[in-house]
Amino acid sequence: MKILIFPQDIPRSKNWFGHPHFFKPEYLEKIKKAAGKNAHIFVAFSDKEAHMHVPHADIIAGFPMTIPPLTGAKNLKWLHSFSAGMDKILTPETAKLLILISNSSGIHATPIAEHLIGFMLIFTRGFYQTFKNQQKRIWRKDETISELRGKTVCIVGLGDIGLETARLAHAFGARVLAVTRSQKQKPQFVDELKTGAYLDKMLPHADFIAICLPHTNETHHLFGIKKFKLMKSSAVIMNIGRGGIINEKDLIQALRKKIVGGAGLDVTEEEPLPKTNPLWNMENVIITPHHSGLSEKYMDRAIALFCANLKLFLRGKRLLTVVDKEKGY
Repeated sequence: MKILIFPQDIPRSKNWFGHPHFFKPEYLEKIKKAAGKNAHIFVAFSDKEAHMHVPHADIIAGFPMTIPPLTGAKNLKWLHSFSAGMDKILTPETAKLLILISNSSGIHATPIAEHLIGFMLIFTRGFYQTFKNQQKRIWRKDETISELRGKTVCIVGLGDIGLETARLAHAFGARVLAVTRSQKQKPQFVDELKTGAYLDKMLPHADFIAICLPHTNETHHLFGIKKFKLMKSSAVIMNIGRGGIINEKDLIQALRKKIVGGAGLDVTEEEPLPKTNPLWNMENVIITPHHSGLSEKYMDRAIALFCANLKLFLRGKRLLTVVDKEKGY
């Protein structure tokens, strides 16, 4: 059995070893241990190496931006992504292949949930304006700041990230509403759990809306002007899923007309966000460059998950993070 790994090829610098996607030598040893003696493992960093090994690989694992075209991968049985998002990997061509596909869903729950809590605290505690005042050396108390306790947080998508966000929001004393694709057993830290059919009825009650969904045909532009008009004029919408879930033109209109109160965006429809995009200059918008899932523990978790899946694959068992090719996640 041949396993081909495509780590992220990051330019070497003084911060190389601290990069969240750095492939440490110890990871190769962990994969070897999980694979057993009969496996041949190759770590490819170049197109030449990819061209040489892809046709013979039984298993390929890597980041969406490093996995090469799978044309000619005649032996491939399983494709694994070190990322959770599948929009760049699950192409129509890949979906047709008779192979298992898995991702790294779940490893981002802690950093992304903390990121969302950070967005909420920026708005409740007025940090954005305070930081601006600090740059100008202005000492001015903000008597409009509030607290997260008692606020209502609506979490759209109760996967691993949504669950951890709900737990943390509850710990802050917020009331937590959650929307899930199918009804699940309600966790103790969720006050109200409904299916997606009830989303429109939940939105008018929320102070914060956290989008924790994958980007699929079903969720594309799920949030547009109709949804924004259902929200409180003070509500803050936060997106850590994919930019295409929000109709960005509608969001800009809703922010300008004060239909909604603000936005916390880690993802946008076009990335990098063009410098001409008006979102940059809006004082009620916080933008982070699609890095909410990053942490110094990223690859530790990604490799641990891959090794767990590898052991299951070798035993003929169902993988922990199998991707449904039709649903797209």
